[in-house]
Amino acid sequence: MEEKTYEYCPWCGTESEISANEPTPCPNCGHILNPCSTCYDHLDGYKECDWTEEKGCWRFPKEEL
Repeated sequence: MEEKTYEYCPWCGTESEISANEPTPCPNCGHILNPCSTCYDHLDGYKECDWTEEKGCWRFPKEEL
């Protein structure tokens, strides 16, 4: 069974259930949501949030083209 979490979508203003292990499209508007709340679950290699729109974050970096 896939782990789930709830995240707030700043684009459409809803809270939705998404995957706890990977970025997932918001089921309401389609924008990609990261499971940010799971970073506080004492993950191996935990780092403070370093998210930027250009680079992504330590768990889900944007791929370089």
